[in-house]
Amino acid sequence: MKRSILNIITAFFFVLQYSSLIGQQLTPPIHNYLATNYNAASQNWDIDVDEEGVIYAANNQGLLSYDGQSWELFPLPNGSIIRSVFVHKDRIFTGSYKEFGYWKRDSTGKMYYTSLIPNLGDYKMQSEEFWEILEFRGDIYFRSFGAIYRYSQDTVEPVQNVISNKMIVYKNQLLVALGRSGLHILSADNDLKNIPNQELLQGEIVVDMAVSGQNLIIGTKDNLYKYNGDTFSTFGDSNLKDELKRSELNHILALDNKRLLLGTVKNGLINYDLKNNSYNILNRNNGLQNNTVLSFVEKYGNIWLGLDNGIDRIEIDSPINFYTDDTGELGAVYDLEFHETKMYLASNTGVYNFNNNKLQIIDGSEGHTWNLKILNNTLFVNHNSGTYFIKENSLYPVETATGSYKIDEISYSASNYLISSYTGLRKLNPLKDSIYQLDNLDFPVRNVVFENENTLWAVHPYEGLYRAGFDNNFAQTNFVKKIAMPDGGNSINTNISKINNQLAIFNGDRWFKYNPFKDSLDVFEELKAFRKHKMLFKDAGSYWFSDTENNSLKFTDFENTIVIAPESLGNRLVKNYEKIIKNGDSIYYVVLNDGFARIDLKKFIKDLGQTPVSTPKVKGFLNIKGRLELGEKPVMAYKNSRDLNVYTSFPTSGAMGLNYKLKGEDTLSGKVVNGVINLQNLSHGDYELELLAMGPQAHIAKRNSFSFRIQPPWYLSNAMKVAYVFCFLVILASMYWFNRLKLRKHQSLLEEKFEKEHQERINKLEKERLVNEINLKRKELANTTMVAAKKNEMLMEIQNELSKDKTNFSNQFKMKHILNKINRAIKNKDEWKVFETNFNELHEDFFKDILKTYPKLTSKDLKLCSYLKMNLTSKEIAPLMGISVRGVEVHRYRLRKKMGLNKNENLTNFLIKNY
Repeated sequence: MKRSILNIITAFFFVLQYSSLIGQQLTPPIHNYLATNYNAASQNWDIDVDEEGVIYAANNQGLLSYDGQSWELFPLPNGSIIRSVFVHKDRIFTGSYKEFGYWKRDSTGKMYYTSLIPNLGDYKMQSEEFWEILEFRGDIYFRSFGAIYRYSQDTVEPVQNVISNKMIVYKNQLLVALGRSGLHILSADNDLKNIPNQELLQGEIVVDMAVSGQNLIIGTKDNLYKYNGDTFSTFGDSNLKDELKRSELNHILALDNKRLLLGTVKNGLINYDLKNNSYNILNRNNGLQNNTVLSFVEKYGNIWLGLDNGIDRIEIDSPINFYTDDTGELGAVYDLEFHETKMYLASNTGVYNFNNNKLQIIDGSEGHTWNLKILNNTLFVNHNSGTYFIKENSLYPVETATGSYKIDEISYSASNYLISSYTGLRKLNPLKDSIYQLDNLDFPVRNVVFENENTLWAVHPYEGLYRAGFDNNFAQTNFVKKIAMPDGGNSINTNISKINNQLAIFNGDRWFKYNPFKDSLDVFEELKAFRKHKMLFKDAGSYWFSDTENNSLKFTDFENTIVIAPESLGNRLVKNYEKIIKNGDSIYYVVLNDGFARIDLKKFIKDLGQTPVSTPKVKGFLNIKGRLELGEKPVMAYKNSRDLNVYTSFPTSGAMGLNYKLKGEDTLSGKVVNGVINLQNLSHGDYELELLAMGPQAHIAKRNSFSFRIQPPWYLSNAMKVAYVFCFLVILASMYWFNRLKLRKHQSLLEEKFEKEHQERINKLEKERLVNEINLKRKELANTTMVAAKKNEMLMEIQNELSKDKTNFSNQFKMKHILNKINRAIKNKDEWKVFETNFNELHEDFFKDILKTYPKLTSKDLKLCSYLKMNLTSKEIAPLMGISVRGVEVHRYRLRKKMGLNKNENLTNFLIKNY
């Protein structure tokens, strides 16, 4: 029994916990900047903004700066905590423990600090910490809890040594709150004058003050007062007073004279409406990082909060508001519907009723819910476990055989519905309470679109599109045909809808339309501009699309397109299940993975023309050697330009991003990421870096440019160019001289060649002449020799004949005389001398050479050798020598023997060859 009671109690608490989530209101976009984002301490004691929108925060570790692109931290030289910050013109004044001064950027963009303490001279400061800084009549005032100092024209002087809590400029007077003594006016002669009629403040410690129109709003720890310059009054809102008692006021900011922003110590930010005396609270439960607001400032509709842990930015008047469930119990929202003055949410954890900023789960609806649809004033629910309807905040089953994705009315038959389920299409007739499965459609169907009264298109979650035809009663299927995607497109995540009565199919990143004449899918030319954009909603000629790449939304009537891409949406859209629901004339709801967003389209369009876009600037330009001057066109050496970093400043505004274009010798473009543009290995020359601020509708809203120059490398400098010209001229002159020399050499060679050829021709002619002459002499020698041989032969024949018949001669003496005369004629020495002379002319040094080899040769031997050299036969030699042929042969034999020749060697050839 006890165990049963315990189980009941446990179940009761479980139901209570699950059926009633923490109440939470719709909030404007809140952007969190964690300490890990800006790499500094968590506490930010004060915060201010310059004219351009650059944020400066007094951080525990120094001065923190954010220019919309990157965070920078500037520690004080002594490392002290900075307690206050105030921007005035181009200087950022800060205060810390026994220290105050200002920060300023030099000509290179580098931030440096100037302390003003030395300007006090011999004045001895007490243990003071400076919590507030303001400007009054051109002078800067620094306030600690123990004194007030004035900085004017480079001089610093103490004004009052009083305990003060706050100071403010109101109606051209500097008011100071002194402990529990109320407000005083600091006069021109540095006197403090008490403001009359402030009995209401008696005994109260002023925490903060703000000017709202003509009134001064004064805040104490748990109350608000109003001062109009004459009288003081108390805020009459008891609810606000109770809230301040619970939350503990810390700071006040007057916003557009109609609202007050109250920063508290315990409960975040109170947004108070002065006209309606109402307020809403922004705290940790709905987006802030921390409930302790140490400081805040407003710029361009953004409220920047310095928190005890981090920095937050609130788009306070954004036309987009969010409901975010930070408990995780709601989960991802897949659909949203309004029915009987209530809002219902379909999520992956169940169906919820959202009323008075509180969520309550519908009992029994736990589980994944895909869709909500109102048909004939009945709210249907497509659930993972079946199909249901909601009545009086309770869930009733329609059929639970299988889970379902969607329910639709059958075209031209309002009393019949089609349920797209996990197992196919089911026809439902609620009047007859009948439901049955349509044949031939036994696969999962996520959605259907009617082509006509008898034909529909079914979307399979994974396999794409099917086209099905039915009879007139939608009782039987006539055909089911799978539709192939053109060009082999992927079938997953295919969607179909009707645009201007045409079936439009979105497949991954392309749009097609159905051509009934060709029974095919053609490219939807009119939607080419919306490639990678899925259609979410259509209404009276206007359409909503989601960009599948960057998760932005687009609203269009195909004439004008409005881009809605708030940073807060980020990746919060439910991927592949994005959905927009309209409620009223211009109010739209977008489901998110942790809640939903509410968009006031009319206000969004109105605010577009007023959206501020700051001008981008270059705040630093560095090469590998360090920073360069920004005032004039920076010029750098080529060797230092291999790696350039351009640091940009683009304070937070309504822009969608910052792009750049580099024009010059090299052309580059891209998107600026984290405020840094890295340029590597640029060619030398003049460059212009153009910064392009993209407006809220993705157009160029602001431009700025920055020029710089990279000097040529040393080998392309002017001096080197002169050297190159000089070398070129030297080379030309050298080439000219070399060519001239070469030409002369060539000419000389030609002359030598010509001379040689000429000489060769002369020599050849001379040789030919000599050869001819030798041949002629040889012939002459041969002829004379032959003539002499014939003569001698004849004389020898006559001699022989006479010798035979000498007995017949009567005068023997005369006969003998004749024979002797013939013999002398045969052996005529003069003929030999002539022969020898002519022979030596033809065969110079013959006798000398042969005698050198064979010195024992006789003159007769030499004579025989000369005849053999002339290749004469023994028969021809015999008459020349005056001997017989036999005598010649014998002489030849003896000569061979003297020369030592063997019998096989030809004596004539030996003499011709060797001599």
